[in-house]
Amino acid sequence: MFTFLLSAITSVSLFLNGAEINQTETLSLQKGQNEIRVEGLSPKLNIPSIQLTLGGGTVITSSQFITDYLSVNNADKDNLTLQLQTKQDELKQLQSLKSTLTNSLTLLQSGVEASISSDKVSTTTIDANLLYYKNKAAALQKELTQTEKSIEQTEQLIQQLKKQISEQSTKSKNRCGVLLLSVSSPKAQKQELKIKYFTSAASWSMQYDVNIDKIGQPIQLVKKAVLTQTTGLDWNKVQLTLSTAMPSTNNQVPTLSPWKLRFKEEYRPEKRAANTYMAKEVAAAPMEDAMMVEAEEETAYSTAASVITTTQQDLSLEYRIDVPYDVQGNGKEQIIALGEEKLTDIDFTYQVVPKYNTDVFLVAEIHNWSKLNLLDGLASVHYNGTFFGQTYLSASSVKENIYLTLGNDPAIQVKREQLREFTTTKTLGSTKEQTYAYQTTIRNTKSEPVNITVKDQYPVSAHKDIRVTLSNKTTAAAENNTEKGYLTYKLSLQPSASQDLYLEYTIKSPTDKTIR
Repeated sequence: MFTFLLSAITSVSLFLNGAEINQTETLSLQKGQNEIRVEGLSPKLNIPSIQLTLGGGTVITSSQFITDYLSVNNADKDNLTLQLQTKQDELKQLQSLKSTLTNSLTLLQSGVEASISSDKVSTTTIDANLLYYKNKAAALQKELTQTEKSIEQTEQLIQQLKKQISEQSTKSKNRCGVLLLSVSSPKAQKQELKIKYFTSAASWSMQYDVNIDKIGQPIQLVKKAVLTQTTGLDWNKVQLTLSTAMPSTNNQVPTLSPWKLRFKEEYRPEKRAANTYMAKEVAAAPMEDAMMVEAEEETAYSTAASVITTTQQDLSLEYRIDVPYDVQGNGKEQIIALGEEKLTDIDFTYQVVPKYNTDVFLVAEIHNWSKLNLLDGLASVHYNGTFFGQTYLSASSVKENIYLTLGNDPAIQVKREQLREFTTTKTLGSTKEQTYAYQTTIRNTKSEPVNITVKDQYPVSAHKDIRVTLSNKTTAAAENNTEKGYLTYKLSLQPSASQDLYLEYTIKSPTDKTIR
């Protein structure tokens, strides 16, 4: 049986979840039957996906895929183990020499002290002994210092060798994919064996940089691909193609089963706490597409956008990198710049929901979004070169327009307070009447005028015995959704200007009932 190590991965098509790998090897075939062992495949491949191509009139009479736990890097590991044993022996010798030198210095010092402590010893003898001690001790100390340095270096080498052996052992545990082939050849010849297979141990996703120079100007949207793979192989200098396709190993059309209705306990959403319920309703405002996080981890990435060819396929979009590319199999993320879009059809507005957060957010409404043909992904927002946080782009949304939260602007100040002097509770027989009053102040400290959308809220009744009345003292709103209790204000504030919004409502309910 012949053994072949696959010399290279020629190309990889990387999908959003999974990858198709192409590998080649030239086989030297004898006339007749050939038993061949091909090593170097990913141990995490999908066996039914394997496709083999071999020309020259040959016939592959049988094939079998196995994983080999023993043959990976055994020679390297044995060599490293031998080096480790040699260095460990050297360390023992050096430690023994250090002990001998240390004892020699101690004995030398004791002998000289004894020789010069006697009353019968002449001054000449003492001088001679001290000179001898000085020369001998210096030589021993020099040798001891060199030995200690050698011990330190040897210990470092031993640790490095242990680490390398551990890495080799890990690689061995990662396994090696092996093909066992029986090939019938009409003559002695060399033929190129092409192997194609699918593995789910690789993926890529889209991320974005949103760069804003000035409000009202076009937005630069930089597209970045984040790659990762743990196939057990390093992809070195491969022809890499990124595809937005979603291949599935379960290509079965779903079937319908009878849909039978049964009674169950009635679910009453009004039983939930009012604040929780209304908070979720408010979350349906335009800022629903935003998810802010605290920090952005800096990651170096290659700017390969100038060597990328984008092709629209029937069911997907493909980005072909036109230069050989490396992707390590260690599972670490690698980032490739795929190009950029200039977004021009945009409306910028400021939005605030002071009941829950007095921060004023700058929101970009991007029109004709669906025409950009993008993927969902995290977006890092940069304004005038400064990082403002991250938001999530629902790029695959069916909406024609989407709202992108760009960050909060501290130059627009908002204060909301409950007016205690107007907040009262009265009891009229069996009815309790509670009045609540709030004032919200919005101040523009920017040097230019701003348009701000302010959303406020008053409760709505979910029971016939609860009546809610919005006072006519309440500042008139541009929109009043009486079904949900939403008030929407469209404000235009000049520099240094401010505006107060007043909200007052009354709740009438039975005195023997508690409102939630």
